[in-house]
Amino acid sequence: MERLKMLMGRRNGMHRLDFLRDMVVVLLTDRGIYSDETLFRDAVEEIYRTLREVVLEEGNRDAVEAYELAVLLRAVVFQRVLDVESALKAIEKSLSGEGNAL
Repeated sequence: MERLKMLMGRRNGMHRLDFLRDMVVVLLTDRGIYSDETLFRDAVEEIYRTLREVVLEEGNRDAVEAYELAVLLRAVVFQRVLDVESALKAIEKSLSGEGNAL
């Protein structure tokens, strides 16, 4: 957990994708992070937001696959998607203009 906190503290001087790569490595190698649910959720949200910006705002198409996976990871971590049918219904509801389905 300390490694992740240290990494997040020095993120300002790093390229954003390098920072994310390092964060993912820390998450994969330090199982203790999962025990701190708030820190883990914050890390997942940071991964999602940064990749979203890189793909949608900066137009970096090389990161599209990583962004798609981050969307799925975020949904799983925040328990917003339980099964395929629920996900499809949520998409349908969202596309119908009924607000934030997920």
